[in-house]
Amino acid sequence: MSKPTRKRWKDPGVVMVITLSVIALFVWIWWPTETFVGGISLAGWAMFVCFFIWLFLTTVYVVWMERLEKNK
Repeated sequence: MSKPTRKRWKDPGVVMVITLSVIALFVWIWWPTETFVGGISLAGWAMFVCFFIWLFLTTVYVVWMERLEKNK
């Protein structure tokens, strides 16, 4: 098995998977089931906010990939 190179760690797909995994781990580790704000649990609010974070990250990923392909 080859050792991951620095270029592989800068791949947009790898960066996005790591970022989304960290966000998901944060929500699953800190799963506030008994705390409610506005009648909705904080876990629900966290999932709602994460939707916009994931949307932003997806846009960044697409732009990043387009630039990489344009430069090739």
